[in-house]
Amino acid sequence: MLPLLQVFEKTRIIAELPEVLPLREETYTMFLIGILSLSFFLISLSRSNNSNAIQSVAEVFFRDSSSVEVYLNENMKIGSLSSLALMINYFISFSLCNFIFFHRILLVRDDLSMFLSFLIPLILFGIETLGLYLAGILSGEMKRLHVPVLNALTVAQFTGLLFSIIALFWIMNPNTDKLFLSLFLGMISLKTVARVLKNSINVLSSGVRWYYLILYFCTLEILPLFVGAYYVVRNFI
Repeated sequence: MLPLLQVFEKTRIIAELPEVLPLREETYTMFLIGILSLSFFLISLSRSNNSNAIQSVAEVFFRDSSSVEVYLNENMKIGSLSSLALMINYFISFSLCNFIFFHRILLVRDDLSMFLSFLIPLILFGIETLGLYLAGILSGEMKRLHVPVLNALTVAQFTGLLFSIIALFWIMNPNTDKLFLSLFLGMISLKTVARVLKNSINVLSSGVRWYYLILYFCTLEILPLFVGAYYVVRNFI
C-alpha cells in the first residue's frame, strides 16, 4: 500500500510542475511589459512637452558636432522636461535589454540580473560624462569639452529610443534571443563609435592635442571597460 501511495504522490507532483512554470513565466513577462510601458510613457511625455523632441534627438545624432549646441538651444534645451524624460528612458530601456540578456540568456538569478542591469548603464554613463570632466580638469581644456558632453547626452537619448524598440520586439519574440542580442550589442557598438567619432573630431578641430585624446581613451574609457568586461566574462559566461 505504501509504495502505491508514493507513486501516486510523485505522479501528483509531476502533474503540478507544468502549472507552476507557466505561472512564473507569465509573471516574468508581465514584469518586462511593465518596465517597457514606463519606457514608452517617458517617450510620450517627452513628445507631449515638445512635439519635435524625437525628431530633434535623431537629427542631432547625425549632425556635425559644431552645430549641436546651437541646434539644441533652438529646438530642445538639454535641461528641458523633454530632454530629461528621454535621458531617463535611456537608463530604463538600456536596463531592460540588459535584464533580458542576463536573465534569459545567461540565466543569472533574478536579483543579481536586476542589480547588474541597472548598474551597467550608470557606470557607462559615468565613464562617458564624468570622465570628460576629469579629462578637462587634468588637461586644462575644460571649456572645450562642453560639446563632447552634449554629444554623450544626445547620443544616449537617441540610442535609448532604439533600445525601447529592440526591447519591445525582444519581449514579443522570446524564441529569437540570438537575433535581438545581436541587435542589442550592435546598437551598443554603434552608440560607442558615434560618440567617440563625434567627440574626437570636435576636440581635435578645437585645438586639443592628439596625445591628450589618446591618454583620455586609454585611461578613462578603454581600461574601465576592459576591467568590466573581464569581470563579466569570468563570473557569468
